[in-house]
Amino acid sequence: MGLFRRGTVANEDKAPAGGGGTLSVAESEELGQGAFQNNPWTNTKKRHSDLYESLASSVAQWRTATFMMMIFLAFSVGGNIYLAQSVKVQPYIVQVDRHGYALPVKMAEVADVDQRVIASQVGLFIFNSRIRVMERRAQIMFAEDSYRSVAAGSRAARRLDEYFNSAPPTQARYPVRVEVQTIIPFTAHTYQATWREFSDNPSHGGRPESYGGLFTIAVSPPDTFENLLTNPLGVYITDYDIRQDTVMN
Repeated sequence: MGLFRRGTVANEDKAPAGGGGTLSVAESEELGQGAFQNNPWTNTKKRHSDLYESLASSVAQWRTATFMMMIFLAFSVGGNIYLAQSVKVQPYIVQVDRHGYALPVKMAEVADVDQRVIASQVGLFIFNSRIRVMERRAQIMFAEDSYRSVAAGSRAARRLDEYFNSAPPTQARYPVRVEVQTIIPFTAHTYQATWREFSDNPSHGGRPESYGGLFTIAVSPPDTFENLLTNPLGVYITDYDIRQDTVMN
């Protein structure tokens, strides 16, 4: 027993200072944490993980921002297209002073169209549709201008098609000169016109042919730039009826 006791005491004397020969749980965990943090392999792995996580987060944010910008761009393009299609041309009545400067007075309305303007449009239609020239390109221009005076899809447009199909202007064998004589209002929306046609056809003997017609008018202000150039005040013929006056011959 004495020997055993001495051995035990000897062992106790050799134990490290600071209290018992075993470490507590907290001390063990602290040592393990320190060893893990000081490990270069784990430190490198953590830095790479943080880097890729940051890159993935940035990519997600940029992707979201890109989708939002695409949505805003689609709305912007759609709005611009809608505005471009809804833009309408509004003619103005202007006054020109003695120095040649044009001063806008007000927007043109249907009531502002003078009867002389309507009569001029009717006379222009008669001239363009009835004249015949031997130069093909000039004749095509006259025919195209006559269509600009009639309302699209109206009875006047169909009558003009039938007239040109029955006697194509480009196939005329002799020139025809047109002389408009009178254009007067017949009703509120109808004008009566008379004119003569001079043909170089020898069978006519140099005598002019007299015609008369009733023309129904509608006023529709132009809504496109092309219509503004060809028909500024929007005076269109919707129907007409032409008869040859044999009495005046």
